[in-house]
Amino acid sequence: MRRNLIPFFFIITAVFLSACDLVSELQPNPPTETPTSIAVTPGATAELVSTPDFDIPVSATAQPDRLIIWLPPQIVGPNDATTNVLLEQINTFNNANPELSIRVEQKTVSGQGGILSYLRTGSVVAPAILPDLVAIPVDMLSTAATDNLIYPLTEMVDTTGLEQLYPAASEMGQIESQLMGYPFALTDLPHLVYDNSVLTTTLPLTWQQLIVDENRNMVFAADGTDGATLALQFYLDAGGNLFNADGLPILELEPLIVTLEQLEMGRETGFLNPASSNLTAYNQTWQLFLSGESNIVRTSANYYLNQETTELPLGFTVTAGIDRPLTPLVNGWAWAVSTSDPAKRLLAVELIEELVAPENLAAWTFDSKMLPARRDAFAFWQQSEDPFVNFISPELERARPMPVSINSKTMTVLGDAVFQVVSGSKTAQEAATEAVNALQS
Repeated sequence: MRRNLIPFFFIITAVFLSACDLVSELQPNPPTETPTSIAVTPGATAELVSTPDFDIPVSATAQPDRLIIWLPPQIVGPNDATTNVLLEQINTFNNANPELSIRVEQKTVSGQGGILSYLRTGSVVAPAILPDLVAIPVDMLSTAATDNLIYPLTEMVDTTGLEQLYPAASEMGQIESQLMGYPFALTDLPHLVYDNSVLTTTLPLTWQQLIVDENRNMVFAADGTDGATLALQFYLDAGGNLFNADGLPILELEPLIVTLEQLEMGRETGFLNPASSNLTAYNQTWQLFLSGESNIVRTSANYYLNQETTELPLGFTVTAGIDRPLTPLVNGWAWAVSTSDPAKRLLAVELIEELVAPENLAAWTFDSKMLPARRDAFAFWQQSEDPFVNFISPELERARPMPVSINSKTMTVLGDAVFQVVSGSKTAQEAATEAVNALQS
């Protein structure tokens, strides 16, 4: 009997220590000037409240009339205008359900204090403090679903609304034929912006035609995520595969050589600004563009939307490809239901459908400078008669989800290869061979 009690003691001790670690992790920090929690009271105007996170005691039991929502700072918004739009919409829902108490708390996306980390640990030792509804990046949906941290929406949401999702958004929300998240915004859609006071004719749609005009000069973040993304777009356009028959990541040599040859030609013709090899972010490339050092810049829709461009003579176009424009690859955000309580799941879905209703989603995404995931929401944007809005509309139809995470080894290897070619330190053949071997090692 004594030998049987020893492992049991260690199990109890391990559970106790895990609970203590979580409780310690979830203990409220001293209040600061930064609002981290939002209390929504029926019949009142929602406001940011400077209260610590997790004001609900760990020992508390779940309240059937309380709905807890976790939002990353990127979604709550960095300014009062964005925050108020979202809170007003939550208030509208709350006023229609006066018996319901809603609390919105800000949580980071990743890391030890990130949403999935809290959900994974808290579901075991402190379920009462966990949310019923979360907003997460779409590339986290698969992990969250595999770990049973979120629940399917397939049988609960209005299918008519789902038909309004852009193709990329519709694909993002599906995990093994189940709707595990409701996408509401698309991000990182790449495109070109050019100075149409200098380049007055329509830019070619194929790379080899684009790069031969000596008057054209493009800057892009070759040493950053966008450099790897551009290579990925070219690679897919060249017919390259990202996974083998066993589902393991691969890069195929011939399509990758073709990919890197496009950038090599761009460097050799002088089309690519030499400074590109040292740039890592859109804000750096945008500054070179504004200074006139390049008359074409590769950027993303959400970065562009956050810039002041009213007085600038700008044109917009796709990224030219080998035989046709490259397919834009996008990321996004989705709502996911994280409560096991069936009644709360229904309430959470009702709130989701309120927030993604066309006028609501249009107002929120317009103020937060994110592209809506639904056509009927973007239709309200199109009433602005902004040339950029007219340009980006068909791009939203063409866009496809990023097939790999931006933090994956595949993207790291592609990024290294792009840097080597654009900087001139290696030929396309050399960089491609090294990249293929690096991914396999």
